[in-house]
Amino acid sequence: MNGSDLSALSLFARVAAEQSFTAAARALGISNSAASYTIRRLEEQLGAKLFNRTTRSVSLTEAGDAFLTRIQPLMEQLELAFGDIGKASSETMGTLRLNVPPAAISQVIAPILKDFLNAYPDIRIDVISDNSLVDIASKGYDAGIRYDNVLAQDMVAVPIVTGIRFCVVASPSYLDGKPVPVHPRDLLRHECVNYRSADTHALYRWEFQKDDEKIRIAVAGRIATNDNDLLLRAALDGLGFSYLQYRSAEPHLGAGRLVTVLDDWIPREALYLYYYNPGRLPRKLRVFIDFLRERLKS
Repeated sequence: MNGSDLSALSLFARVAAEQSFTAAARALGISNSAASYTIRRLEEQLGAKLFNRTTRSVSLTEAGDAFLTRIQPLMEQLELAFGDIGKASSETMGTLRLNVPPAAISQVIAPILKDFLNAYPDIRIDVISDNSLVDIASKGYDAGIRYDNVLAQDMVAVPIVTGIRFCVVASPSYLDGKPVPVHPRDLLRHECVNYRSADTHALYRWEFQKDDEKIRIAVAGRIATNDNDLLLRAALDGLGFSYLQYRSAEPHLGAGRLVTVLDDWIPREALYLYYYNPGRLPRKLRVFIDFLRERLKS
C-alpha cells in the first residue's frame, strides 16, 4: 500500500461516515471533484461500486458495506499508531537507553537519577555500564557518555561536565629508591599501568600539557586493563604509576597510600554526552541533556 492508496481508503471511510462527498471533502481539505475522482479510481481498482449516489443522498452499496467492515479495524489501528507516534515525539515519554563508563555512572548518573525520574515520571532509564566507545546508533542507544569528544562525523558531542581533574599516582612503596618523574618522558623509565580500549584494543597514550607544550606518552608496563578499579588497585599495590581521575584517588592521597607526580603537567578534561544526529532530537533525550547541564554546572 502506498500513500495514495491510504488516502483513498481514508476518504472512503470518511464519505461512508458522513454519507456525503461534500462533507468528507471539506473535512479532509480537498475539493469535491478530487474526492469524486479518488473514489472512482478506488472503485476501478477494486472492480466494484462502493456507493449509491443520487442528487440528495450517498449510501454504501452491499460491496461497499462489506469492504468498510473489512478495513475499518485496520483504519482504526492506523489512526491509533499515528496518534502514538505524534504523542511520543511531543511528550517526554518512553525508555532512555544510555551507554556510560563506570566512572561516569557514579559521577553523573547516580547523583541525578532520583530527581530526574521524579521530574519526568513518563521516562524510564536503561543504563549500560561500558568503557568501550560504542556505536550507539547500531546498538539501539539514545546516547553515550565519554571523556573524549573525538567521535564519528554524524555524532553530536555535548559537554556536560568540564574541568575534570586527572592525576598520575603511585604508591610510596613503588617510589621507594626510584627517581621521581619531573617530566612526562621520565615515565618511560618506570612501570606504568596501561588503559586498553575494549573496542579498538589500542593502549591509551597518556596526555600532558604545560604552557604551549603538549605531549602524548606511550607508557610501558606489565598490566593493561579497561577497568578503572583495577587501575587504582594496581597503583595501591605498588605495581607502578596509574593515570586516574583525581576524585577516585583522592581518599588514598589524603591517607598517604598514594602520591601524585607531574601535577603541573596534567590537563583538565571534559565529560561529553554524545548522540546520533538524524535531524530531530527526541524530547526524552533533550530534557535529559538540559537536566544534566543544569545540575552538573561546573
